Amino acid sequence: MPSPAIELRDVTKLYPGPVKALDAVSIHVEEGEHCCLLGPNGAGKTTIIRLLQGALAPTEGQLRILGEDVRGRSILEVKKRVGIVPQNPGMYPDLTVREYLHFVAALYGRGEVEPTARQYALEESIDRPLATLSGGYQRRLLVAAAVMSEPALLLLDEPTVGLDPLAAAETRGLLREAMRGRTVFMSTHNLAEAEELCDTVIILRRGTVLIHERIEDLRRQTVPRVHLAALQGPDALSVALGSLSLSAARNEHGVWLSLDRAQESIPDLLRDLLGQGIDVYECRLVPPTLEDLFVEVVSRV
Repeated sequence: MPSPAIELRDVTKLYPGPVKALDAVSIHVEEGEHCCLLGPNGAGKTTIIRLLQGALAPTEGQLRILGEDVRGRSILEVKKRVGIVPQNPGMYPDLTVREYLHFVAALYGRGEVEPTARQYALEESIDRPLATLSGGYQRRLLVAAAVMSEPALLLLDEPTVGLDPLAAAETRGLLREAMRGRTVFMSTHNLAEAEELCDTVIILRRGTVLIHERIEDLRRQTVPRVHLAALQGPDALSVALGSLSLSAARNEHGVWLSLDRAQESIPDLLRDLLGQGIDVYECRLVPPTLEDLFVEVVSRV
């Protein structure tokens, strides 16, 4: 049986104080998995990312990356198989794009600069200093540098933070391509982005893991919401639903309600409402978003 791409086994991390950032955390991210790490501020996300980057060492427990124990100097070899897109560029502002890519290729011992620049549409900027690039092009360069050495694992730390909506959308497109055929571990506060790019989610709270599941499996465990709108207006619709022992939340155009086995229940519900003289012109089944799932998981613990 192959080893997980990322394995934290009973990892605890203490900071001076002492502050317990992680409390016996165990995580297994399988090869090829696209996993997102979520949690409120202070949950321990940044600590896990820094452990995986080799910037921190666990206080207790074991950390393995791509099947290798990363204690001591062995992490230097492991890091050559890991591409990182950091939260902040942290670049050398006076280097040109060409110089920066050559620097990264030298660090990893492999990578072709000019083909990478062409692939990521950096040719016209290749002799510009990094300080003159827009935020979107700086992030484009970070993605290019992260995949130039053909890594097996990508670590993405808030990869679109601080970007305008257009640059963020372009960066997500680049990331989707870069993620193909690779294991991905991403930390983000952007839940829509996590839902778009990842298929599994780990939710942390106060240094402990609450869940590690496929997003689709988690969604199936949640009662979907239904939006109804009727010619008679939200008030009349809400009263009619109340007579059916259904509570609904009104909005300007209609009502929201949670409905078990919604697809099977909706036809009978619409017939009952029509029988009460309620003319429904909109019935929309809305699967829960990852944000809905996140709030539910964090709130129930």
